[in-house]
Order: sequence, then C-alpha cells, then structure tokens
Amino acid sequence: MWVSLTSPASLSEAFNIDTEHPLRFNGTAEDFFGYSVYQSEFENRKQIIVGAPLKRNSTGEIYSCTVDLLSCRPLHWPGSESVRFFGMSTAVSSAAVGRLTSCSPYLPHDCDGNSYLNGICYQFNSSLQAVSNFTSAYQECTKREVNLVFLFDGSSSMKAHEFEMNKHFIKDVMKKLSNSSIKFAAVQFSKEIRTVFDFNDYQNGSAEEKLMKEKHMKFLTNTHKAIDYVLTNLLNDASSGADLNAQKALVIITDGEPSDNDDKNVLSRCDEQNILRYIIGVGHVSLHTLTQLASEPKKNNTFYIENYSGLEGLLDNLQKKIYNIEGSKDTHSKDRPKELSQSGFSVLYHKDSVIVGSVGSNDWSGSLYEVTGSGSGFKETEIKDPSVSKDSYMGYSAVLGMRGGVSLLFSGAPRAEHMGLVTLFTKSESTWKVMWNITGEQIGSYFGASLSVLDLDSDGESDFLLVGAPLFYQSQPRAEGRLYVYAVSEENFQKTLNVSESNTGRFAASLASLKDLNGDGLSDVAVGAPLENEGEGVVYIYLGDRTHGINPDHAQRIPARSVLPGLQQFGVSLSGQMDMSDDNLTDVVIGAQGRIVLLKARPVMSVSVQLSFSPNEISLIDFECPGDKVFNAFNLTSCLTVNERTRSSGSLKKNLNVSLNLNVDVMRGINRGFFVQSDSSSRTLQKFILLDSGISCFSFPIFMKHCTADTVSPLKIQINFSQTKMFSESSMAILDIHSRTEEYVEVPFQRNCNSNNSCVADLKMNFSFTNDTLLVMNLAPLTVLVSLANPGDDSFNTSIVLHYPEGLSLSKFDTVKPSRTRSSCGDRDSGATNRTTCSINLPVYRSGTTTQFLATFHVKQDYDWADRMEMMITANSDNNGNISDTVVRRSIPVQFAVDLAISLVAEDSVKNLNFSLEDRGPKPLNITYKVENLSFKGLPVSLKLILPCETTYGILTPQTFSMQENSSVPCKFTKPQDGHCGKFECGQFDLQKSSEVHFTLTAHAALQNVKQYESKHSFHEFREDFVFDISAELHFNRSRYNQTSTGLKDDPHKSQTTVRAEFVVPPSKMLIVGTGAGGGFILLIIILILLVKCGFFKRKRPEDFPSEDENVTAVEDSPLMNTNAKENGGVSENDSTEKENKVTKTNPSSESPNTEE
Repeated sequence: MWVSLTSPASLSEAFNIDTEHPLRFNGTAEDFFGYSVYQSEFENRKQIIVGAPLKRNSTGEIYSCTVDLLSCRPLHWPGSESVRFFGMSTAVSSAAVGRLTSCSPYLPHDCDGNSYLNGICYQFNSSLQAVSNFTSAYQECTKREVNLVFLFDGSSSMKAHEFEMNKHFIKDVMKKLSNSSIKFAAVQFSKEIRTVFDFNDYQNGSAEEKLMKEKHMKFLTNTHKAIDYVLTNLLNDASSGADLNAQKALVIITDGEPSDNDDKNVLSRCDEQNILRYIIGVGHVSLHTLTQLASEPKKNNTFYIENYSGLEGLLDNLQKKIYNIEGSKDTHSKDRPKELSQSGFSVLYHKDSVIVGSVGSNDWSGSLYEVTGSGSGFKETEIKDPSVSKDSYMGYSAVLGMRGGVSLLFSGAPRAEHMGLVTLFTKSESTWKVMWNITGEQIGSYFGASLSVLDLDSDGESDFLLVGAPLFYQSQPRAEGRLYVYAVSEENFQKTLNVSESNTGRFAASLASLKDLNGDGLSDVAVGAPLENEGEGVVYIYLGDRTHGINPDHAQRIPARSVLPGLQQFGVSLSGQMDMSDDNLTDVVIGAQGRIVLLKARPVMSVSVQLSFSPNEISLIDFECPGDKVFNAFNLTSCLTVNERTRSSGSLKKNLNVSLNLNVDVMRGINRGFFVQSDSSSRTLQKFILLDSGISCFSFPIFMKHCTADTVSPLKIQINFSQTKMFSESSMAILDIHSRTEEYVEVPFQRNCNSNNSCVADLKMNFSFTNDTLLVMNLAPLTVLVSLANPGDDSFNTSIVLHYPEGLSLSKFDTVKPSRTRSSCGDRDSGATNRTTCSINLPVYRSGTTTQFLATFHVKQDYDWADRMEMMITANSDNNGNISDTVVRRSIPVQFAVDLAISLVAEDSVKNLNFSLEDRGPKPLNITYKVENLSFKGLPVSLKLILPCETTYGILTPQTFSMQENSSVPCKFTKPQDGHCGKFECGQFDLQKSSEVHFTLTAHAALQNVKQYESKHSFHEFREDFVFDISAELHFNRSRYNQTSTGLKDDPHKSQTTVRAEFVVPPSKMLIVGTGAGGGFILLIIILILLVKCGFFKRKRPEDFPSEDENVTAVEDSPLMNTNAKENGGVSENDSTEKENKVTKTNPSSESPNTEE
C-alpha cells in the first residue's frame, strides 16, 4: 500500500532491541537489586537469577524472576549476618539438569585474635533449593610453635624488690600462655650473662623454680652482648630445647641503656632470622636508644613504664602480642596464602566442578580454586600463575572456553603490575597449566576486570576473547574505558580490535556474549557503560564479525533514559543467551541499581530492490531541437523483495515502513529526465510505503524534453530507501542494517552504427599557429587554427582538450567552417588554468564531418615564459577507435615585447664648436645619451658608440664613455690599425623595466691643417664648416625580444649625433688700411689735375661775386671732399663711385661753374 506523509520520523540509533516495550522487575536501590543477572531454565521454566548483594544490611540475597508471571521471589540468603555480599557472583550450569551456585566473597572469622577473610558458596538443585555450601580457600585456625626468651636486666641500678617484680612478671606471662604452643627461656644479663632456665627446663616443669631462685647479679648493662648470648646459646642451639624452625621471639626488660656496642651486628642477625623483639623500658631510660633494639614496627614493639610496678599493667598488652605470634604464619614478612582469600569473587561451572576466583590469596596475588564434590566432602585444587605479583587480584574475573576439545580458562588480574593481566590456563588431564598471558597497555586501566568469550558461529569452539579495561583513559578524543578483542587460536592470542565509546562511563565494565540477534548466524556482544550519562548508564550492542570478532561500530546504543527514566548504573550486569518470551528471538537482560530490564529482540527483515525499465532503450526519433515539448520517454519499475533474516515465531507483525527515494540523472548537475510531466525540475520523488513479506513492485513514468542536448550518455537513476517509525504500534519488524539500501540503473539511448551495431569513430585532429612567434605583452592575441575530422562512425561525447601554459587564457573558440558545428568550452575543467575542454557538437559528432576552429588566446605578460611555448591538443570521444591521430604537440618561439630607445640629451650635450687661427683648441666636447626601457620587462642590453675619422680641419680625441648611474659597466675603446677612427663598446647590463640610464662621452676637439691660412690676406672674411658624426647604437637579443613602436623616431635603437665645427678667418686689416691710403692719395692727385684743367684755381674770389639773390642757390660743398674718407685713411673704389652717383642724382640740372676753356 502507498502512504504519503508530510513529516516522517526516522529511527535514531535503534537496531532490533526493542526499547519501547521493556519488561521491568523492580527491587530496591539500597539492596543493589540487579548487581548480577543470569538467564536460566529450571524445571522447564525460564527464569532470571538476580543478585542483591546489599540486601539485609549487606548480607545479600538472590532472587528468581519469571517472565510469565512478571514477578520475582527470594531464593536464599545465608542466614548469618557475618556473611556479606551474597549474590555478588553466580553461576548457572549448562548441563541438562540445572544447577546453580551463588557466592559471597566475604566470610570473616577470628582465630585467637587474628581476623581472616574468606568466602562461602551455596549450591542449589534444579528446584532452586539450597542443598549445600563450601568454603574454598578457607584458612583454618592453626597454632605454630614459638620459642620466646625473656632477657631481663640484672644491673646494680635495680633494687632487690624490683628484681623480684621482674621475676614475677615473667612467671605470670608463662602462666597465662601455658596452654599455647609457646616455649619459654630466660636469661639475666649484667656485666656477665647467665641462663636462668632454657626450653628444656620449661618443658620438664623446672623453669619456674629456677626463675624464683635466681640471684641478682648487680653489675653493668651489656645488652648487645646479652642478645648475642641468646642467639648462640638458646634460640639457635637445639641442645637448649629450641625448635630451630619455630618462630623466634625475644622480650628485653631493662632500666638502663646499653653500656656496650653492637660489635657483632646482633641486631642485623636478628632481622635476618626474623626474630621478633619486644623492648620494655623502665624508669629513666632513653626510649630512642631502646627503640633501636626493637623489631619492626619499632614504635609498636617498644613499651615504657615508670617503674617495675607497671609491669602488671603491661601484662595483657604484651600477652596479646605474644599470643598473636602463635596464630600467624611468618607474621612479620611471610605471605598469607588463604587468610584473606575472599574466594567467590567470581564463579563458573566447568563440567562437574565449580571454579571460584580468590582475589586475596597469596597476599592478594590472587588465584582460582577448582572445587569438586559438595558439602563437607568437597575437594579443592588451587589454580595459580606463579609469575603474578602481589596485589594483582587474580580471579577478579573468570570465563571458560573450548578450543579443539581443550578447555580454556581465562582469568583476569586487573592490578597486575598496575597494568592488568589476563592469563590463559588449559587443563591437561587433571592439572591446569599456564599457557599465555596478555598484559594491559595503560597503568590503572583495570585491564581484565571483565571477560567474555565469543563462540562466533555457535559451533562450540571459542573464537574470540573480549577483555574490558573500564578505567582506560584516552585524552583525544576523550574516552573512558576500552574493549579489547583477541582472536583465539591453539598457538597464541592476536589482537584484532579495540573499541572506546564513552566519555566518562566505565565503558566495558560489563560484557556479555549474545545469541545471534539479527539472523546472520553470528553471535553478537553487549557492552555496558554503567556510569555514562552522569551515572544513568548506557548499553552498546555490537554485531558479530568474522574477521574482527565484532563490528567496530555499534549497531545500537541503549541509554537508560530511553528505557525507563530514573535508572542508575544501567548496564552493570548483562545476560543474553536465551529466548525468554517464546518468540524464537534472543532477549537481553540488563541489570541496574534496584531494577532489571528485559529487552526483547525484534524480527529483522532483509530488503532488496531491483530496477527495470521499458522499452530497453530511449528512442532518438522523438528528439528534435529547438522545442520545449515533453514526452514520456520510458517507464521505470522498482521491485522490493522482503525476507525475514531472523526466525521469529508467534503473531508478531512483520510489516516494514519504508521511505522510498528516487533520483533521475543523479550524477549530473542538470537533469534530463523528470517524474512530473509539467515540472521539468522534478528529478526526485519520495514515497512512503508499507511493505509486507514477499515482492512489491511499483511503476513510474519518466518524462523528457524533445530538445535534449545529450542523447548519448545514459540516464542514471538511483533508488534508496530507509525505515521510518511510522505505524510503530502495528509493526515490530526492523530493517536489517546490512541490507543494500541503494541501487542504480542506467537507461541507454538508441545508437545507429554502420557495422554490427558497434559504433567506432575515427577522429583525426591537427592544428597550427597563425603567428610566427608568441609575443608576450599584456593581452596580446595568439590564434590557433584547429582541424577535427571524423571519417568513421558517429562520435559520441566528442571533445577537444587544449593543454597550454598557464600564461595563456582561452578567450574564444569559434567554429570557422562549417558554422553549424557547435562547441562549448570550459564547463568540464573544474577551474583548471592550464587546459580547456571543449565539447564538440554534443551529443553526436556525425560521421564524415570535418570542422575548423579558431582558438584565440590572450597572453599574460607576468608569466615566467620559456624560450618556446609548447601546446598540446587532443581529441576524445566515448567510442573513438583511432588514438594515433588524436594527440598533436607543437611549439612556437617566445618573444617579449620591449620598448627601448636611445636618444641624445640635448641640454646636456655640446653640438657646436667655433675655431679660429687664434683659437685652435683643443676644446672639450660632452655628449650625453639617454637609454630608456618603457616596457614591462627588464632585459640585458649593450651599447656601441662609433666615433668619426678625422676631418679636413678637425680632429676628435675621445676621453671617456661611461654610465652615470653605474660606473661599473665596462666601456672599452678600440682603434683601427690606421688610427683615424674608433668606437666605444659597453658590456651587457640589465636594463630594468620602466627605467632609464644615461651615458656620457667626454672628448677633445682641435683644429688642424690651417697653415695655408696663416699668411693669406684678404679683404673678405673666410668661413669653413666641418662636422663630427657620432653614432650610438643599442643592442639586445632580437630573437628573444621584439621592439614595439615608441613613436619617438624611426629607429629607436640608434642615435646619430652631428657636432658642427666652424673655422673663421676674418679680413686683413693691414691690407684694407694700406690699400685705402694709397688709393686716396692717387685720387687726390687726379682731382687736383682735373681742378687745374678746369681752371678751378682761376675763378673769382667771393668778393667778386654779386650779392645774394633768391633765385640763386648756393652750391654745397663738393661731395668729393669726403671727410669720412680722410678719417678712414681712404675709401675703396666702389665707395667713391657710389658717392659720385649720389651727387649726380642730387643735382641733376645744376650747371657746372664757369671755367676757362
């Protein structure tokens, strides 16, 4: 049936242990009802045996609880208040006739003032009636012989009546202990030492008479000498009646400090022989000195009285100490094998015998005892590991197994060497022998406090050993308690797993092997953490695993509060080997403080799912672009098969409430198929169903759009399911956690191929660069022409992958021809920066198609480019059969775009020079050049300066040529052999990006070859120009760097500089003056001759002329009388003619004066 819900609830950490319907059996927390629990069957009635060790003022009691009556009845209590903690351990026999043994590890009894602590176990028949008891490892009261010597002071410091009091004190002690096994002797010491009576005298009855007749010696106090005397002549001398194997004791009574030294080390000898020494100091005596004479504990064995009358009050105290010597075996330092055995701390059955743990045996080393028989006729055999140290608590836990027909006895000693220990005993004939030991990993972890064996496949062979270390501490991640799993074999143990769960909770304080819970045929395990959740407790369920024993992850976590609020120490005890409710499913009994809980198992159902579709492929006939119409592409069918893994019986409902989830195109970002015809985004579908046993099938139509780009890749459909908590009242079944809850199916598209329905494409790919070089400048273009041909069958999911350096970025990938071929780039590269995948004509690149593409790249100038750039382009498809023509590699030279220029710095340079005969030089010449790098990249450059040869009138002598910013750049001057011209060559230097440097030429220019002008006189000025052509050239690696236009000049790498020189010879002053003077004199003579011929000198005088008249114009002075000429010392011919012409023009009509003819 179908059921739709809006907000389903999911199962939390539950598996098949039902925590919703527990059966509770109540006791009281004060009695600790539930401290131990055991499932059993007696007289065909299934029962739970429960221990309450604190019942009846900690005497203890055990109970029998029945599931059918939901009640508990008390079975037995010891009936003696001296017995404590009965029910702390219990064992149930697995024999056909049920037997039960329950123990108390606390049975105290006194022996002549000594307190012993043993244990007692009670045995019950199949009717659960107590029939007998036994006390294994029980220490009987025994007496052992003691040889005691009284060494009393007879020095002169003692008065006569005090000496008598001394003797009466000794007599009273002997009288009170006359019925003991103690033999006495007495020695008086002073300066000398004398035996008063020996052990023979005491035994024949003459000791008292000799004592009372003893005379007072009255000398010094030689105590050490006296002790040596006692050792030699009494305690270690059999002739004195001493028993050399008896416990030795010495009572020293003195009122003074020793007057001698311990030269013979008598005190050390006493310690070596374990001689107990009691010191009684009387009067004014140094207790510190006397205390050194006593045995350990020295203060407890030293007594002080003010005078000898105090001996009477000391009698009882000393008597008790002496008496205790008799009742203890090597009390001072020997082991106590059974005195504090506390047998019954653990108990188990082995065939017809009972094995009990005795943690206190052998000074708490611990051991086990195997008990056979019953009542007063029982026999016991100690089982111990001699290598276990004291205070180990062997027997704290014990468990039995079987391997290859050999019985295996495992016993835990959680305090062994502070690390913990587990010992394996095997029984050969009638003797248990130590086979192997396992040591814990951490101090104080209590490794071995809990044990369990796991018969994984229930074949009677023990496969794994489980060891709990409830105090193990782990800091990261924080955890308290650890479970260790060991594989058991005939040869050794092999650790397979360790598990920690609880933060603080004593995880693994209790362990129990469980009968198969989930129907996989393997035994499972319950682990208790009784203090987790602030003392409430948690139980963990682990399923069996053939390799590791158990699965490392728990299948179910059961906190106390999920079962019953208010529980404390839930999980302190566990049992789970029986079906208590007659449904053929294992039930688990869990103990808590004051209650026990029975949790039933649920049926476990296995579910498998199968997906199918119809038709068996998606037809291509319905796909056509463009268009948005939708059609039913195929129908999907899911069939779920439900089977029970467990073998439950009865009327349990086994329906499963399942949430079913379907997803179309599960691996794609954009789905092609969908469930709802009107909603193309409906790629998922969720349904809630109630499954019955058997097969249930459901169908779903799948829709697609007519215009779907990818009609090659199959549609991948996923189905997964999980159990929900719906209908919990009607269904008890649980989904098997091992069920495969997820399945996939791929629905293919129809394919049309030429041969045998097997499409094989034949892709052929090639490419070429349209550029000769790769020019590195920001966003510079690089174009690649790519050709792809497919002469074979249709190619599916075709792609071209361009592999290139990260210094390139693909900006366009255009189809050149034919234009109908589609491409899509960059959506399949996951952010890669050195490749681009271009899908070609998805989904099918048709047979016989040839396409050219133009790929345009942008060049990144900040990339670290090599000398050549290599590019690889590959062609791929799902069905390409040609792999030889689909990978092409090509390379292209790399050039960097640079912007270099060299130019003259005019303001810092001399370009014009003037020379004359008087100033022939040499004159300084400075030329400065600027070298600029306007590009983004620095590069190495060099500079050459070519100087001119000598000119006709000038010579250039170079001095230096150097860089202003870095004088270390070498510039070398070389001359040709003729010596007329030369050049500077500056070595290579690094010209950084966006920088400029300056080079300066210093030289001298001088005038030459002008001797012909030194004696030459001329009326005119002589000028002669000549030039020095200087060429500066910038050089760099033109195969690696490419000059870009600067806009400065045609050739930015060359600067041609012309220095103009002018030679000037002025006109000769002497020539001009001489010629002027001579010419003027000749002209004067000519003028005079002319004047004479003209009768100038015959003219009238002024007074002979008439008076002034307005019509008569006076004739000016003759311009021939040129005062300037006189001043200049003469005029040139040209000048005279010029002035005559001026005169003529001034007076064109004037008449010459009258003259004689």
